[in-house]
Amino acid sequence: MSPRPQAAFSFCIGFLLIALWGQNGAWAGPTDCIKAVAGAERLASGIATAVLEDTLFIERCEGGWFRLTVSDGKFLLTETNMAQPARSADMLPDGEVTGGDGWVSKAWLSGPAGRYGHGILGDAIEASAIHVVMRDGSSHDLPLMGKAVFEDLRVRLVDLNGDNKEELIVIRSDAQSGAALAAYRVSNTGIEQLAAGPPIGQPYRWLNPAGAADFDGDGAIEIAYVETPHIGGILRVYELDGAELILEQSVAGFSNHAIGSRVLDMSAVIDWNGDGIPDLALPDDSRRRMKIISLAHGEFELLATIPHPASISTAIMASDLDGDGAPELIYGLSDGSLIVTRP
Repeated sequence: MSPRPQAAFSFCIGFLLIALWGQNGAWAGPTDCIKAVAGAERLASGIATAVLEDTLFIERCEGGWFRLTVSDGKFLLTETNMAQPARSADMLPDGEVTGGDGWVSKAWLSGPAGRYGHGILGDAIEASAIHVVMRDGSSHDLPLMGKAVFEDLRVRLVDLNGDNKEELIVIRSDAQSGAALAAYRVSNTGIEQLAAGPPIGQPYRWLNPAGAADFDGDGAIEIAYVETPHIGGILRVYELDGAELILEQSVAGFSNHAIGSRVLDMSAVIDWNGDGIPDLALPDDSRRRMKIISLAHGEFELLATIPHPASISTAIMASDLDGDGAPELIYGLSDGSLIVTRP
């Protein structure tokens, strides 16, 4: 199916006076530069899913976190404290803890090691192991042998096979073949590999997960990632079939990461066209245009292209800020502007 760009309403709100779909509004407090965007749901699962963010947080360049809400057509920023999760001594220094109320209580990357030396995430220290704490209080570790590492900051928790038990999704890299997407499962005896995608095939070549949802509407969860997001990024979409990840879609022209950045969340899952099937929002390979794509029924369709004067630099979140039933995308640009856009 040929791409069919569609208009979208988009507003740059990094300045004092803003507009929300034709209504005038203003910040509750002074701000002129946005550094980061975060959401509670993403912090728990570690990956964009079809669940909208109930709560959004904005970090100003000059410091401080604020909760972003909309009331009577006006954006409001309410100062808040972002609680710092407890850390373990064996964690990756810049690693993140994921977890929630499911099969896996908490998970993180451990065993910092300097044996790979790529530095795509800002330093040459990567993880050599996964640590998980289960809902029943038991814990398990999975160390990597040789020169392989988890070239990642977090463990993503996704139920890929529909058994109500989250799998552990990570980026695994080695000096021979570069990065591959790996899925592990946890049993009473420990952590074991369930499936893995093909490695890129060259050392120091990386990929970044983009989202997990039923993108084609067949009832099964697919997982999407961008391969080599810095050099001709290719969006690839896989579905788990037994112990194999099967490639379902492959489309060039995307990027969801900047070299050296620790921002892994430049993508969101959103039902943009209202057909009941999740769509995927992520930047093009310049990161100056937002692309919203549909993979419904196994067909690639470009739903919208939203150009920007600066590159997308923060996490991209999907939320129904004004509670009207239509979700919005919220993200920041490298010039400090905040963008809110909807179909």
